[in-house]
Amino acid sequence: MDITLNEDQTLLYDTALSFIRQALTQKQIRDLEGTEHGFEPSVWRDMVQMGWSAAAFPERFGGAEAGPLELALIASALGQGAIPSPFFSTVVEAGLLLLDAGAERQQSEWLPRIGSGAAILTTAITEPGGGLLPHEIRTAIAPSGNGFKIDGTKLFVRDAGLAEAIICLARSPADPLELTLAMVSRSAPGVSLKRLKAAGGEAVWEVRFDGVTVDADSIVGEVGDAWRNVERLLLRAATFKSAELVGIGQASIDLTLDYAKERVQFSKPIGSFQAVQHHCANMYRDLEICRLLSWQAAGSLGEGAAGAREVAIAKAKCSDAIPAVTRIAQQIHGAVGYYRDYPLELYYHRAIAAQAAYGDAAHHRRALARLLSADMDRFRGNDRHDLPVHYV
Repeated sequence: MDITLNEDQTLLYDTALSFIRQALTQKQIRDLEGTEHGFEPSVWRDMVQMGWSAAAFPERFGGAEAGPLELALIASALGQGAIPSPFFSTVVEAGLLLLDAGAERQQSEWLPRIGSGAAILTTAITEPGGGLLPHEIRTAIAPSGNGFKIDGTKLFVRDAGLAEAIICLARSPADPLELTLAMVSRSAPGVSLKRLKAAGGEAVWEVRFDGVTVDADSIVGEVGDAWRNVERLLLRAATFKSAELVGIGQASIDLTLDYAKERVQFSKPIGSFQAVQHHCANMYRDLEICRLLSWQAAGSLGEGAAGAREVAIAKAKCSDAIPAVTRIAQQIHGAVGYYRDYPLELYYHRAIAAQAAYGDAAHHRRALARLLSADMDRFRGNDRHDLPVHYV
């Protein structure tokens, strides 16, 4: 697989970095953590103007039909700038889910509005148990009159406080593996929200559905056949969250290198000390491994569950390596690296939050184990790296 960036992709990444470096100051980002919605609307409007919200949509919906690697580059830039936005909730989760599974009517109604910045949507997948497998979904959806009734609780729903609608994943009471997606208005009777505290300052919510009724037109995809679309959502989201972790790691290394050149100890910059150089070299090695794995995961995304192996490898590695990079960066900085007024502390907590999103390292290692046990040949892929066996 060729994962070398072409000229257009390089320009996109450079433009994104240029934007995020002047979009918000560190103090503005910190102040946003205490607000109800957690992001700056004017900055999101600027992202919309640059085409990020519609980048992956077809032209008929105002998009540019960008591929997964282009979205991964945008996510990486957002991670490097620690810029909060509804990019994941509205574009990566809800927008691409509607593109996959929505009826033509739903796509025509919502995708142009998402692309123009007129609508914010989100999805409600994770539950109090924290699992991301079909049998771990407890929220129930059952026929009721001419529509359906939903009961259950969802956690860590991104941007729910501002979302116009929430796409909720629920199961049939008769069969826990029959999963259905339904679009629910945030203001519908029976929907209640509670803001949760998150390590990275992200606006995530608990959403309760108490006898919420929706009509049949609110169903996204087929009744009882939602998992294949949710699985694809999680694969994409894990890929782009891996790319965001790469951006966080890059920012942490940049801060560390600048500090090591300026901080003087024993009349020498600490960057001249061999131990510090070894730490920086190890950080750079892990960052570049994560960068290549995240690009490979983005390039591997195809129809259905294609790319599952590459995505699991990338998210498992990034979820372990990038938080470790931020911790080593703090060790090199010393006490100042833990100060809230210093940006490294922000990246540390962003890394902690991102490593848990869409499955942590343990979750994706288990996914790799399932792929390996189910089909060795598929797990190994095209590059088998077979070695001849010699018997003496």
